[in-house]
Amino acid sequence: MSKPYQGRRLWLVVRLLAWLPLPLVTAFGAFFATLITLVPLRYASAYRVVLINLLATHPAMSLADAKRIGRQSMAELGRTLTEFSHVWHRPVEQTLARITHIHGEQAFLDACACERPVLMLSLHQGSWEISNLYVGDKGDRDKTLIMYQPHPATLMDAMVKAARERTGSVLIPTNSQGVKKALAAMKAGGTLGILSDHNPGNRSNPCVPFFGYDVPTPALIDKLVQRYRPHVFIVSCIRGQGGVKDIHLHFDPAPEIEQASDCTEILTAMNTGLQHCIDRNLAQYQWTYKRFKWGPKGRRRWYRQSRDLLARIAQGEDRKTLGLHPDTDPDQ
Repeated sequence: MSKPYQGRRLWLVVRLLAWLPLPLVTAFGAFFATLITLVPLRYASAYRVVLINLLATHPAMSLADAKRIGRQSMAELGRTLTEFSHVWHRPVEQTLARITHIHGEQAFLDACACERPVLMLSLHQGSWEISNLYVGDKGDRDKTLIMYQPHPATLMDAMVKAARERTGSVLIPTNSQGVKKALAAMKAGGTLGILSDHNPGNRSNPCVPFFGYDVPTPALIDKLVQRYRPHVFIVSCIRGQGGVKDIHLHFDPAPEIEQASDCTEILTAMNTGLQHCIDRNLAQYQWTYKRFKWGPKGRRRWYRQSRDLLARIAQGEDRKTLGLHPDTDPDQ
């Protein structure tokens, strides 16, 4: 398949889903994602990752509770992925109308009106795509930059980029050119958004605690904070009791990040803020992500050994003896 048409099948699926009613589309997504949790664990690799992450990050959580929350998490992930079709292709007004609560909105708008730059640190939770449209709609056109990972399929990447920029924000890639644009935006007093809960590609990034485990954390955020001292907000977007038409957008001010004095303190404060958002709604976080794959001593074996670890936990073996506990992690 020629480069301009890479990802055409996925592109067609997304366009098709956009024509269907949102409740129906997200119900399909939740149903099929839940099916994964019902097959034997040896086949359900994504579900195993969810269970390992929940059990490792919440030592007091029982296996039964992890399975219950894990099933909810998979269903919510199905809703999130299928919801993208509407966020990307339905009129912006329809999507923004689904936001019923905005917590910390005035503090965010006041910060954007100041001369100091604004740094938004977001995470893969709930309806996180919607926050991009809201920020672009409220920010200064062409002065609101969002860093993103380009999609490997050319056609999908063009679609996603065009959709996210509809309200005025500008997407910049997570590469050296994107970093230069991010630094320039901060210097000019602009607004910059970064999905900050991912594994940075370069292993030279510092390891700082996240749920008690040292994990590589993007050093770029430390550079932005120390050099430009921006207003910092932890941004999360979750579905409320009303489901996909009841979106709660949170702008949590992070003075502990703004006032931190060194790299470790800044990145630790950021991870603590992200952890608070995750614990606010455990089931809507994307626990399928292998966030704890790397530690200071190299690769953790959790995910490769997930079947064996889960079987031993089911038999009653202490998680501390398995290294699935912050106090006994051999890779710290």
